[in-house]
Amino acid sequence: MPGRRLFGTDGIRGRALEWPLDEDTVARLGTALANELRAAGCEPAILLAGDTRASTETLAQWLASSFQGSGGEVTWGGVLPTPAVSQLLKGSECAAGVVISASHNPADDNGIKVLGPGGEKIDDAVERHLEAQLRVVEPTPIDGLPVLDGRLADSYMEALTATHSDPRPLDGLHVVLDCANGAASDIGPAFFDRLGARVTVICASPDGGNINANCGATSPQLLVDRVRAEGADAGIALDGDADRAVLVDEHGRLLDGDDILLAWARHLKRGDRLPGNRVVATVMSNFGLERSLNADGMTMKRCPVGDRAVWVAMGEEAIALGGEQSGHIICSHYSVSGDGLLTGSHLLAIAAAEGRRVSELSDLVRMPQLLLNVPAARRRPFDELPTVAAELADVEARLKGRGRVLLRYSGTEPLARVMIEGRDEEAVSRHAGRLAEVIKRELGV
Repeated sequence: MPGRRLFGTDGIRGRALEWPLDEDTVARLGTALANELRAAGCEPAILLAGDTRASTETLAQWLASSFQGSGGEVTWGGVLPTPAVSQLLKGSECAAGVVISASHNPADDNGIKVLGPGGEKIDDAVERHLEAQLRVVEPTPIDGLPVLDGRLADSYMEALTATHSDPRPLDGLHVVLDCANGAASDIGPAFFDRLGARVTVICASPDGGNINANCGATSPQLLVDRVRAEGADAGIALDGDADRAVLVDEHGRLLDGDDILLAWARHLKRGDRLPGNRVVATVMSNFGLERSLNADGMTMKRCPVGDRAVWVAMGEEAIALGGEQSGHIICSHYSVSGDGLLTGSHLLAIAAAEGRRVSELSDLVRMPQLLLNVPAARRRPFDELPTVAAELADVEARLKGRGRVLLRYSGTEPLARVMIEGRDEEAVSRHAGRLAEVIKRELGV
């Protein structure tokens, strides 16, 4: 078994059915997880579900078979959003949740996310212990998945609906919903219909290979075009496992996670429901968000990328709202993880309750920002690469007081990310290109 780390910023992620998502590794994980729960004094019982990729059920079978072979019990939820598993765990006797999904990644990828009994993602220490254990365990799998529990989707929808004080907060709104051919393809339209919206649904016909394909939160142009063509009040784009959402207003303007954080923070502050008037955002959020929050008497705490990092930062200082530019938003009044259906519905409900158009939710003025992805065949700290360190120092000196630069590796893909923000868009593009080029020479394939 390769000695590399299994867990990244969002569970285990990779090419489906290849290491670390090969049968042996997944089976070992199932056995290690059963042993981990038993050692923690819990009955080894998990809630298992996944997204619509062709490989999802195979991976689920491998994990469930070894978990059950180790004396554990599995509740099989079939296709469910990641946040559904998170939400349902809180009222369950299961000691953990497992989601088979690669979220926004292409269909040929997949992943495994492990959630704790409260619905939160497990911490680094538990992940490291599981990795150590799966190298020594010997799985004794038994065949098959349990019978699908068809009640879980309805239970999740009821829990979502209960987060709204008005059972039909979207009455009269025409909403276009892009389900990314993913896990919310059935439950998403039903949920917004229940809230009173007139729903036009796109990209809700998963075939195992079209999840996130030119649609959803990472490719929202199809949604933008459809909102304009329909004359709809709003659009919502989810990703493959529906833990993130971005919005489109009635004019076809995209509202990303920064816009959503600003709008939701203002609403919570008006209702005295934003403790300390603080918001968590990642290092990727635009400086314009920080500036807008400050102008409204709020402050922003930055944290590393990843919704787990957001949740940890929120917990450290009892902050009720946090999220990522990508549309992973957590409001602790309602959830412990990003939930695209919850986020989208609450933002539209805020607009409806306040008698505003969706375009009036955010007046965020962004500082020009450019993100470049550079293929990275290997990973080394950037300060150990002399040419990269020298170029970075030069760019930082040129941007001093007028912008910022961030270099990081993707937690889920073999990429280095170059992010530069500054007042001069042309200079931002030039500096980003220079940094990307030296990184490519040092680390590229």
